[in-house]
Amino acid sequence: MQKNLHLPGSRLLEKATHSFSKTEKVIFFVLLFIFVISTTILLFRVNDAFLVEIPMKGGTIVEGVVGTTPPKINPVASSSFTSPATESDLIMLVYSGLMKITPNGKLSTDLAKSYKISEDGLTYTFALKDDLVWHDGAPLTSEDVQFTIQKAQDPEINSRNQASWDGVTVEIPNLKTVVFTLTEPYAPFLQNTTLGIIPKHKWKEVHPENFADSHLNISPTGSGPYYVEKVKTNKNGTVEYYDLKAFKHYALGEPFIQNVRVKFFSHEEDLIEAYKKGDVTSMGSISPDQAILLTEDHRIESMHLPRIFGAFFNQNEAEIFTRPEVREALDIAIDRKDLINEVLFGYATEVTGPIPPGSLGYTQKEEIISTSTKNNIKQAQEILENADWEKGEDGIYIKETKNETLRLSFSISTTEEAPELYAATQILERTWKQLGAQVESKTFDTKDNLENHAIRPRDYDILLFGEIVGVNSDPYAFWHSSQRLDPGLNIALYTNITVDNVLEKARTTTDRKEREDHYETFQKEIRNDIPAIFLYAPQLIYVTRDDIQGMNFFVVNTPSERLANIHTWFIKTQCVWKIFAKNKTTL
Repeated sequence: MQKNLHLPGSRLLEKATHSFSKTEKVIFFVLLFIFVISTTILLFRVNDAFLVEIPMKGGTIVEGVVGTTPPKINPVASSSFTSPATESDLIMLVYSGLMKITPNGKLSTDLAKSYKISEDGLTYTFALKDDLVWHDGAPLTSEDVQFTIQKAQDPEINSRNQASWDGVTVEIPNLKTVVFTLTEPYAPFLQNTTLGIIPKHKWKEVHPENFADSHLNISPTGSGPYYVEKVKTNKNGTVEYYDLKAFKHYALGEPFIQNVRVKFFSHEEDLIEAYKKGDVTSMGSISPDQAILLTEDHRIESMHLPRIFGAFFNQNEAEIFTRPEVREALDIAIDRKDLINEVLFGYATEVTGPIPPGSLGYTQKEEIISTSTKNNIKQAQEILENADWEKGEDGIYIKETKNETLRLSFSISTTEEAPELYAATQILERTWKQLGAQVESKTFDTKDNLENHAIRPRDYDILLFGEIVGVNSDPYAFWHSSQRLDPGLNIALYTNITVDNVLEKARTTTDRKEREDHYETFQKEIRNDIPAIFLYAPQLIYVTRDDIQGMNFFVVNTPSERLANIHTWFIKTQCVWKIFAKNKTTL
């Protein structure tokens, strides 16, 4: 039996319109149609006004890395500054520390819920978050933190992080509290606590001499944003890629992107080709010459690396560098912008001092006004000639003194293993020859040879090299007079009582303003003395897909730190009413 469907009010509407004329009916239904459409549009607009877009879980990224199979995914055995990218990137994804760096270069809590620093700057007390667990479900406690630091301090393990923890004692009053005690105040100490924590229950039976070779380095267990789900090897036993899965119990919340594959490539060319084919979604630490070719059609993110590259004078080897006019003239002759464009294709920042952009206490000398190399050289020549330097018959500047004839002749040492440094050396040599100097380039085929035959014995006139200052700034090792000789890193062999004093104070006070004031004095002294020619601070180049959102880069200590906030990245989104988006990231 068929039933008729009657809408509410339909009989009333039929009765009301029954008496209408044909024209009145047309007008009525047109108005009714307009009313329905207007009401629908209004409802959609009201709905939109109360809707917000938020990230949602899902999606996959494939991170391409140039390098060989990671021999040890272990934060104790590795170093984010010196270890291969294949290790450092996976450590950043798998492990977590008490603290972690944020995209703006500051530190925030990770495993730690809170921390306190004693008034004398010697004691750091950390409280752990509740319900922390490892990827295998075991509880994470202060015992794991203590165990990790003790392993980093163990001379048998020879950890690359050992120097950062020398002299530090670790006590655990309970399973939720860790107390570090220093022998003397050290302001950048908090940065050390970003070290990834390893699980005691997994590593306690591993003897120190077997630490670096343990299978636990290949299939690690951590507490970071992702856990290892699969390791794919080829027929030769070489690892091709790691598949990682979002960890639901991560201390900072489950990541939005659920799957990450870290894929290894032997050469940069192979990685770029895979990216173009769509086999890779992101790739880090791309060289500037390759990045410039991708600029038009691909998304490129760049961020500050707190490092300084420059030409460091050795006044002990070359007497002419004891003359302030010589150092000033050589400095002024260089067109930094031209060097950056030619060598780094614009992916660097011009600098005039020893602290790079993004690092604590950074101040620029002045606005760098770009002029032509020709004008720079003219100014430099005027400085020399005003100090009684004259060009000899061969076009090289000389200066007659009471005891001898000085000649503007020197060498520049660097390594061929760093193509950018080698290319920069050629520009410096070319520029200073135009100035009127006799310049010889001494290039070493490897960084090790440069270190062993030039840096350690301090056997160079000018050394073209770099210094990793760090976001939290501690230039003590590079400029304090106590560090002039090997194994110190004061490669300019610089001595200045005022600088020594402010560097000592800056690393012992935890007051940020005081540290900045000390570093301002430090930079003024360095700029007055010109013990080095500071050239540029490089940028990290990261190529990624447009649909990967949530990145907020500014400065990173190391390339692997580009992944430090990966738990906030997302690909998929959804729209919800505002009342359901409370305490969630809105777009």
